[in-house]
Amino acid sequence: MKQFAPFKIALAIFCLAFTTSNAQDKPVKTLLDSYIKYNNTLNDSTSITKLSALMHEKFSNNTTYIGLTGALTRNTTDLEETKAELVEKSKDNNYNFKMSLGEVVYTSQKEKAGTISGVVEFVSTIDGQITEKGTILINLVATKFVGDWKIIQINVVKISEQSEVGNCVSYIFSNGNSYFNSETYYPAGVKYKREFQSFRIGKSQGERAIVNRGDNNKTFLWKQNGDIYNGNTLIGKALEAKDAVKLVIQNAYSKTCTEFTFN
Repeated sequence: MKQFAPFKIALAIFCLAFTTSNAQDKPVKTLLDSYIKYNNTLNDSTSITKLSALMHEKFSNNTTYIGLTGALTRNTTDLEETKAELVEKSKDNNYNFKMSLGEVVYTSQKEKAGTISGVVEFVSTIDGQITEKGTILINLVATKFVGDWKIIQINVVKISEQSEVGNCVSYIFSNGNSYFNSETYYPAGVKYKREFQSFRIGKSQGERAIVNRGDNNKTFLWKQNGDIYNGNTLIGKALEAKDAVKLVIQNAYSKTCTEFTFN
C-alpha cells in the first residue's frame, strides 16, 4: 500500500493547486481587480474605454460618502452618468486618486452571476501632496451577459479617515445692516485659501432674502421668524442680519470646515 503514497501526495498537490487557481480566476475577482486598476489610471486615455467595457448596459453605482466630520452624502449614477464622471475626473491632471485592495471578505460565484465584497484603501493627492486618506467598503455584483462577465452594480461606502479639512476663519465687514463683505480662510488641498464674498439683505419674490453676490447671486430666503433657507433646506435661524450672514457663510463651507471662527 505504501507504493500509492507518492501518487496520493501528487494528487493532493494537484487538487490544491487547482482549487487555488480556480479561486483566483473567479470572474468577480477579475472584474474587481480590473475596476480598481483602470480607476487608478484615468489619465491614460484608454482606461475609460476599458473601464466602461466592464460595465453592463444596466449598470448602477450607489455611493455613500462619510466625511471626516461625520457628514453623509449619497449618490446613485447609471452607466452614462458614470462615464461622464470618469471623463471629468480624467481631465484634472493635478488631482490623483489611488485605490488598493486590502482584504476580500466575501465571494459568491455562480454560473451566471456573482458578487464580491472587499476592503479598499484609498489616497487622494493634489500636485503630489496627500489631501485625503481613508477606506472604501466595496461590493460588486456581476452577471454573464452575451458570453462576457459584466459589472451590473457597485455599492460603495467611502469613509474619510484623514483629510485636509479643519478650522476656518472668516472676517466680516458691514456697511449698516444691509451690506456685508467677508474674507474667509479655508483648507483646500494642501494649504489654506482665501476667498472674498459680498452679501446684500434685500427682497426676493416679495420675501426678505440674503443675496450672496460672490456666488453667482445665490439667494437665501430669510423668513420673518428668522429661519434661513437654501432652496428648500433650512440651514439655521438668526434674528440679526450679521448672524444671518454668518449662517450663510457656514453653509457655503460646510464640507470643508469642521469649526468656524468669526472675527
